[in-house]
Amino acid sequence: MTGLFDDPGDLPADIDTEVFSVARLYDFLLGGHHNFAADRALGRQLLAAEPNGRAILLENRYFLARSMAYMLDQGVRQFLDLGSGIPTQNYVHEIAHRVDPEARVVYVDNDPPAVSHSNFILRANPNAGAINADIRNPEHILGDPTVKSLIDFDQPVGLLALAVLHFIPHEQDAAGIVARYRQALAPGSVLAVTHATADGEAGATVAEVQEIYQENMTSATPRSRAQVAEFFEGFEVADPGIVYLPEWRPNTEEPIENPEQYWFYAAVGRVA
Repeated sequence: MTGLFDDPGDLPADIDTEVFSVARLYDFLLGGHHNFAADRALGRQLLAAEPNGRAILLENRYFLARSMAYMLDQGVRQFLDLGSGIPTQNYVHEIAHRVDPEARVVYVDNDPPAVSHSNFILRANPNAGAINADIRNPEHILGDPTVKSLIDFDQPVGLLALAVLHFIPHEQDAAGIVARYRQALAPGSVLAVTHATADGEAGATVAEVQEIYQENMTSATPRSRAQVAEFFEGFEVADPGIVYLPEWRPNTEEPIENPEQYWFYAAVGRVA
């Protein structure tokens, strides 16, 4: 690994550089430096199945920036990021703090080394933190001491669930889990979601990527547009609705060619 740690002794003690991490895998695919050989090996396997993988994750990151801009314009100043991975490369706290240095951010991930790595990055930031928790247990997360110290649920919250809900299988009722978070959100709160789909011509590629995930770490469940819409019950979905990643409020007026090749849906909804 290069860029962040010149000496392995600089690493938090619970980070095993020989075992891949989903968070560091994404960092590799995004061209970052917070990854190791094991992460890069799996990343190359995924890129062999889907050469467009890096472009898809970059579009996911661009959507993060655009959806954050929407939330900040709506006056949201506190953010709960579910399945956050490692907050590198212009992530939620950096975007928020450019607008308001007092904005508060909590990252949530179920990978202890990723959380340790995140808190290492955030160690000098009093307005941001990371917790180790399973997003399928909203009550545990909402009651966590770090969350309670940084997030006031009587005020609007930006709830982000980017590229994570597809790791919850159908039988575990992902929409019902999101609804439990919704019950805790004050009016003016905003939900942002991106989610893999097998709709469209990329279905065979999605199936191959799904198989690689299942062989190496966890199963992934792509969902249709109608199934993604279930996450937004109780929210007013903002224009342009549930669309492919590059179609959500792009920063250009140029036509977007073959948006379905970015086989993630994206959408934002607001609590009235």
